Amino acid sequence: MNNLTDLEQKYNFQYPEIYRRLSENKMLDWGESSSDWYKTVFPKLKENPPLLLFGYDIEIWNNHQLVEGSIQEMSDEDDYRNIHSDYKFVPFAKNGAGDWYAFQFDIQNNGEVPVTFIPHDDVEAEVMAGNFQDFIFRQLLEAVTEIDDDSMFYEDEEADLKENLLNQLKTHEPYLNPKQIDILKDIYQRDIFEYTYKVPNGHTFEAEGLVTFDEVEEILAREIAFEQLNKKFNYTECWGS
Repeated sequence: MNNLTDLEQKYNFQYPEIYRRLSENKMLDWGESSSDWYKTVFPKLKENPPLLLFGYDIEIWNNHQLVEGSIQEMSDEDDYRNIHSDYKFVPFAKNGAGDWYAFQFDIQNNGEVPVTFIPHDDVEAEVMAGNFQDFIFRQLLEAVTEIDDDSMFYEDEEADLKENLLNQLKTHEPYLNPKQIDILKDIYQRDIFEYTYKVPNGHTFEAEGLVTFDEVEEILAREIAFEQLNKKFNYTECWGS
């Protein structure tokens, strides 16, 4: 199992064209994982960042065994997630908590395959974007809502931090539309600022970033809107239950 076509043929799906281009252009390659990755690999990647190197808490998989393993897990009757058979997910990344990001082929429309977030400790999944291009754009936006020394692109000097972001935008431009590129360039030119945001339970928090959560929500509603955007659903039940 060593290429995308093998996976497609074995599990009867077709990756979005943009994802295939990313793979062909080596944009899915974050280098070999190792204990000294941050010291030996990361500094070189920062110059020409691969896909979402500075994204919002995400690790892109370039190991097809991980993808196949996740597909097999979901189809296993004994898998603790108990994902309903109506769903056709193909994971391509995870976050630090072990939650998955996946293509959701059962709701694709005219070749557009939505991207869905699948938590490992909750049965409620959420549709993040209508296609992979919009998902990339969303990730690049959300990554700069809160900036601190845990951010992958963080540097002590703000100018160096901005250089990391612009380096990433340069390598990602071929996979975004002109409007998305312009929005990101405009935001990256801002100075980092402090702001307060409110969570659903009413609590407020302080943050530093280049854009607020509220502005990101407005941008997404305007630029990547589609019927299922941000729809949450119980993945143990059939769609629409």
